[in-house]
Amino acid sequence: MEAPAHMGAPAHMGGLRRSSSSSTHSGEDSDRVERRHFMKAYVEKVFHGKEDFDQEEKARFGELCSGENGEGREWFAKYVSAQRCHSKCVSEATFYRLVQSFAVVLFECYQMDDYSPAKNLMTMCFTYYYSGKSQPSPSELLDRGSPPAAVDSYINKANSWLSVKKDAAERLLKSSSKNDVKGFFGGLENKLRSSMAPKTEDGESPVETKPAAPESEAPEEKRGEKVYLYIHLKQQPIWHTLRFWNAAFFDAVDCERKKRSPTTREKWCHMTQEERDDSSKMDENIAFGQLGTFTHNMLAFGLSKKLCNDFLKKQAVIGSLNEEQYKLLSDHIEKMASE
Repeated sequence: MEAPAHMGAPAHMGGLRRSSSSSTHSGEDSDRVERRHFMKAYVEKVFHGKEDFDQEEKARFGELCSGENGEGREWFAKYVSAQRCHSKCVSEATFYRLVQSFAVVLFECYQMDDYSPAKNLMTMCFTYYYSGKSQPSPSELLDRGSPPAAVDSYINKANSWLSVKKDAAERLLKSSSKNDVKGFFGGLENKLRSSMAPKTEDGESPVETKPAAPESEAPEEKRGEKVYLYIHLKQQPIWHTLRFWNAAFFDAVDCERKKRSPTTREKWCHMTQEERDDSSKMDENIAFGQLGTFTHNMLAFGLSKKLCNDFLKKQAVIGSLNEEQYKLLSDHIEKMASE
């Protein structure tokens, strides 16, 4: 007996649904791979490219770093961190490309309360540097009261972007003219150089001839002051919220504890008292070490001594620090704040 025609329909429709679902997942996977490949290539160009990013690349980078989907921000932080194995000392051109890219990602992390990639980038701010004459950051130029016109233009555009809502920032990335995008996103290096470069008698900047070499090459032995990324990123709003520092600290402590054999509840029950004391002491030392790093970084980013002490007081209680450890960290904050 043949089955009624209507009984065959669900199976047929189910096949269509499965096919449609499979196509959807395939499309999503393809988009995800494309986004990851773009971010990997973008970071490669930041460190090794000889040419500046064009408008389309900048807009695509801004698009991938924005929104609730934080994969683009995570991939950027991951690939930037991976470059440490090559060299922490970068060329000046690479340095300013990093400053510009970090500013975009950190702003989006702040907007989305996305603290994981921001924590990794915070570490990178104290990792990458170039050797040369330290140029004042935009905030330092403002403090002096009379920044050069080119730098003033950069500051105005950057501050304008940081003050508007997220959707306005996205529109700026996607629809601004080439000059506007370059001014706010890609022109910091050129603007600082042009405003501070020595002039000839005719008022023109002297032309420098350099041997062809990858942009990322910056020999460690090159003489000059070490200029770190954090110097130019102090004004990022994410550094000035305790929510970030609390979340980043807990994540850092958790990562350190996972590097050693984790103490499960079952394992704890079978430990001797001496082993339990050793485990607790290890956790205490991890919290102490991370608090030293975090309070140092907070002060370096320009946070107030009071805010750092409040952060220390709260986390010292949670981390069960003893009085001696707490005093050492308090004295360190006092010393750094007075320098």
